[in-house]
Amino acid sequence: MAKGRGRAGSHTSVTDGARLVVQLLEKHGRVSRGVIQAGIGAKARTIKIMEIGGGLRLTVVTKVSRQQLHVYGISSAQALALLSTPAFLSFKVNLA
Repeated sequence: MAKGRGRAGSHTSVTDGARLVVQLLEKHGRVSRGVIQAGIGAKARTIKIMEIGGGLRLTVVTKVSRQQLHVYGISSAQALALLSTPAFLSFKVNLA
């Protein structure tokens, strides 16, 4: 399964808020970095996990930015378990 891990695609930009999420999930599956929006002004740091065809879409929101990540090779239950560790206590993790 090592072939299915790491970075997917050629987009390399990651927001500061999503960096830790990307580093963790790349150890277990493939992560494709997606759209970044700035100037969000959110009150809480959140990670939303949504199942899509063939993988997951994670939306990582901080006070200043939002980034979508597409993750392949892990289930939503695995992602939820990985993101429920003490390193992510500052995030609210939601499963859609």
